[in-house]
Amino acid sequence: MLLSRKEIVSLLLFLTAIISVLNASVFGNVLPLHVSYEQLGHQVVCVGTAYICLIYAMSTWLYHSNYSRTRLHMRLVLVAMILIMILFNCASTYYFLTGVSFSKLGDSMELIFLFSSFAMASKSVSLSMSAISVVILIVIMVLLIVTIIQSHRRHKRDRMRYLESQKQ
Repeated sequence: MLLSRKEIVSLLLFLTAIISVLNASVFGNVLPLHVSYEQLGHQVVCVGTAYICLIYAMSTWLYHSNYSRTRLHMRLVLVAMILIMILFNCASTYYFLTGVSFSKLGDSMELIFLFSSFAMASKSVSLSMSAISVVILIVIMVLLIVTIIQSHRRHKRDRMRYLESQKQ
């Protein structure tokens, strides 16, 4: 049984939500809250991404419209939300990378003595999970844009056929 493009997008959104929640709860929690606001911002963006992805993923099965214009509007809003999520994820990942790197502190002492091996590995895993979620969001956006273009062409072709049939 093959999945439709809508269901593939929905499953990719679920996968992005799972990755984002894991990133925020397990791997993005290296330092105490009062030490790193970059980490807090990164966690907030990851949880926000997960929440938005879950809403749009569940809308595949919970919402259906018989009007193509409404479905087009939903796709356009989802593309806009994905662009916003990509921008915020990239920005928070960059600030998390610079904020938790402790480059000035690392010049004066060995960071291995300050952090556990799990905390050191968690930073790398968190950054890679953020990159993976951004890549998945880009794939989803490309799928949606292809769907929008195909449906626009189909509607244009159907409209032309209708007008030709009316002339005869």
